[in-house]
Amino acid sequence: MTRLAKLVAALSLLAASSVARAQAENYQPIRVDTTGFAAYAPGDAASWGIGVAVEPKLNVTDHLSAGLRLEASGMLSQEVKAGPAGSSQASVSQGARAVTGIGAKGDWYFTASAVRPFVGLGLGWYKVGEGSQSVSTGPGAATVVQSAGAYSGLGVAPQVGVNFGGFRLAVTYTQLLGGDRVMVTQAVGAPAVETKLATSFFAFEIGGTFGGNRRESAAPVAAPAAAPQVPVKQ
Repeated sequence: MTRLAKLVAALSLLAASSVARAQAENYQPIRVDTTGFAAYAPGDAASWGIGVAVEPKLNVTDHLSAGLRLEASGMLSQEVKAGPAGSSQASVSQGARAVTGIGAKGDWYFTASAVRPFVGLGLGWYKVGEGSQSVSTGPGAATVVQSAGAYSGLGVAPQVGVNFGGFRLAVTYTQLLGGDRVMVTQAVGAPAVETKLATSFFAFEIGGTFGGNRRESAAPVAAPAAAPQVPVKQ
């Protein structure tokens, strides 16, 4: 069984266990949080992009929801370097990265009102694909170098945000575990160049919540009707 299959099986068991223990008194049990986000990945060449995330969860209690997070994003980067003053040397590097992830996610809500600030934490399996192309110009020559890399592994994603009814705002920081990752590129006749790949990224999220609504208050129980009076014969 692959690592991904094991992770999916573990997450399924977690979801089944949450269903069995769901005890939210004031909220419907099933909710789905969906967001679109702007992503920023710091590194030797910072990357910007966009992505989407879907989080099917269960309201375990009025303050705790637990479930899954599935996300995908794409980012682009560009770096321009000029040579010494008066020279014709310059280099332009362009890169792209795609990130997909699946993991367990839990949110803790501080209130049970219409405005609900929360903190969240995710742990999952991420797959990152990197590709880049650099063009270097010099006296009478131009060099084009292409490179690619890929990484799969665990990541942790803390989050802060707020729900305004069905409207949701959040910021998520995803840190890929396992240390630095380096891409090495080398042109013919030139020394190798190492570029550190981004091992983390920020997601500035905006979206909505479907389901999991606060239940309406139960209607008051009507008093039993008075028994009809039977006249007593004298």
